[in-house]
Amino acid sequence: MAPSSKEVGPKKRKATEELRSFQERWTINYFFVEFKAKPICLICSESVSVLKEYNIKRHYETKHANKFDKYKGQLREAQVNDLKRKLSAQQQIFTRANSESTCYVKGSYAVAAKLAKKMKPYSDGEIVKECLETVAEILCPEKKKDFSNISLSRQTITRRVDDIGKHIEDNLKNRASEFIFYALALDESTDMTDTAQIVIFIRGVDAHFNKTEELAALYPLKDTTKSRDLLEAVTSTLNRFSLQLENLSGLTTDGAPAMVGKHEGLVKLIENEASKADNTSLLNFHCIIHQENLCAKSLKMDHVMKVVVKVVNFIRSKGLNHRQFQEFLKSLDSEYGDVTFFAEVRWLTRAKMLKRVFDLKQEIQSFFESKSKSIPEFQDKEWISDLAFLVDITSHLNEVNTSLQGKDHLINNLHDLVSAFQMKLGLWEQ
Repeated sequence: MAPSSKEVGPKKRKATEELRSFQERWTINYFFVEFKAKPICLICSESVSVLKEYNIKRHYETKHANKFDKYKGQLREAQVNDLKRKLSAQQQIFTRANSESTCYVKGSYAVAAKLAKKMKPYSDGEIVKECLETVAEILCPEKKKDFSNISLSRQTITRRVDDIGKHIEDNLKNRASEFIFYALALDESTDMTDTAQIVIFIRGVDAHFNKTEELAALYPLKDTTKSRDLLEAVTSTLNRFSLQLENLSGLTTDGAPAMVGKHEGLVKLIENEASKADNTSLLNFHCIIHQENLCAKSLKMDHVMKVVVKVVNFIRSKGLNHRQFQEFLKSLDSEYGDVTFFAEVRWLTRAKMLKRVFDLKQEIQSFFESKSKSIPEFQDKEWISDLAFLVDITSHLNEVNTSLQGKDHLINNLHDLVSAFQMKLGLWEQ
């Protein structure tokens, strides 16, 4: 059988397979240098596609030979060196411009990250830019243009924050893909716009015992907040991070009925779903910080709190009273300029409000007398003693509460902190 036409003749080699290298003599002979594995003409800055002397020589003879053949010996070397310096200067200009552009973008991302962490409006980026330009004009006028080139508009900051969030989420997804086991911590609350939010924290460990603890999702619940709605939010988050229920080892929640209901609570629903995935070793816990806060509410001090809240509301709820009280404190050169509100959902505010009222009790009493009102409890030494006790104990509770918060805490550390506080309570009681 005769061979086909495709089989006749040797196989043609590709240029990359010939392993050609640049020859130093081509620089003097043809005014060429090598840049990023390509031959570049020093005269016109054009590159030759194939690293071959024939192509380089043809380029030189057809375009530059008439003008540069007259240079011989040292004159030719001097011409080559001069052209090399010009090419290097051009490359440095582009490199410097690219480096400066990168710095401007990095600066924009840094400001966006700061605004997001401090929960400031993205439009504040424009104010930050004006401040930077003003300071630069005073300290280093020659650098003002550099600060002006940083883009900090609201649209830019929004894009930067989105990019940062996506980068963080992608990193968490990569680490979550290596989890051998993971646990979830869930909390549901309502924000200032009356939108219910479920917060989902995740802690996982990989085969090398590398621990990851991060906020996985802040999921808004636009309608009802039943256990089924919470389960949908958790399931959606797990699917987003490609996590399987069979690897879920622990679940921590507060004591709300929607969370820990015996038959239809979120914990029960997740246990049912986990059992379908042959996961029967799932452990559930009550959040130790919630427990500490619930224990703190067992203090029978309502007779103190009611009076303090009433006093603060009288001062802060009406604009006229509030302004007059602030001016009154200013006229007395008081250490503080105002009283603070107490929010039930923000545990740490109770101690701050009580401490401020206790420190300003004389000024508050004088202000009420100027309004032809009285606070009989402020004349009662026993009530004042109860107020002082409540100020002290809530400040200690705040210290415990703050120490229990934060990342990378293990349950044994938290248990030690609570146990130590219990021992302190026993000593104080004695």
